[in-house]
Amino acid sequence: MENTLDFNYVNAGTVPTGTEDLSDLFVNVPLNEEESEHITAEPYSYWKSVLRVFIKKPAAIISITLLILMILAIIIIPLVTPEGYIEISHFDRHLAPSLEHIWGTDALGRDMFFGIWTSAQKSLGLALIESAIVITIGTIFGLIWGYFRKLDPIFIELYNLIVNIPSLLVYMLLATVFSSAFPDMSQEFRLVISLCLTGWIGEAAFIRNQVLIINNREYNVASKTLGTPARRIMSRNLLPFLLAVVITNLSLTIPGMISGEVSMSYFGVGLNAKTLCLGGLLASGNRNFDQYWWELGYPAIILGIIILIFFLMGMALSDALDPKKHR
Repeated sequence: MENTLDFNYVNAGTVPTGTEDLSDLFVNVPLNEEESEHITAEPYSYWKSVLRVFIKKPAAIISITLLILMILAIIIIPLVTPEGYIEISHFDRHLAPSLEHIWGTDALGRDMFFGIWTSAQKSLGLALIESAIVITIGTIFGLIWGYFRKLDPIFIELYNLIVNIPSLLVYMLLATVFSSAFPDMSQEFRLVISLCLTGWIGEAAFIRNQVLIINNREYNVASKTLGTPARRIMSRNLLPFLLAVVITNLSLTIPGMISGEVSMSYFGVGLNAKTLCLGGLLASGNRNFDQYWWELGYPAIILGIIILIFFLMGMALSDALDPKKHR
């Protein structure tokens, strides 16, 4: 005699042999539709995964620790600077490091320790503003450039014109022109305009290349077929995919902007020597380095640490934002 088993029952004992009654060996399992729809796995979050990968990297830990210490220093130290310590000729010039002036004084009689941290605050603040402007403009024009291929001739010629000239020379030329044409313009504003006016083109070219890679993927083709406006496709389909590389580029642009400000101030077309900035201190210290090493050494160390922080952070972010590193 053939036994028929009900699939709504589960085995509650040993499997019998022969033609024995099976009803006592199985129990009914009630069906709970709500429980069966419950997902036990943790919902996947790309940004949480990025954070987990990022904090596991030694470069990330080092850069975050140094960045926190640097931010605390450039905020707190200028606030507790004694009155007169960063005023011109308040102390004797070229004083060697001592208990009163632990990093000595510069060629204008300013305390180097307090002056350097005040300078780092200004230089880093300007670099953050400049980087945000460059990345924002570059991303917008890069999306437009990559999506509308008819604009290639215009943007490519503009890109070749700017890139084939050394960037520092362009920045210096623009700063000189603005200084002559707008003598009442503040030094900081002139510096920001000079660095941002052409600095965005490199970011735009990079974003354009990324757009060309993803523009013809299925979801973008479907959006175009359904008549979705170009503005919506760029903001909803393309930009979210590019957000990771935009963040990475931002972290790598900041040290470049600091270097640009330092270089322009060093050559006398940025912030002048009387303005506390890292470029001015380096320019002044270089002239007297053979006799007063601390006037160049300490600003160079702080500048090197700032650039190293953002370089390490950019490298760690680039690796953490790589989709291949996530499940």
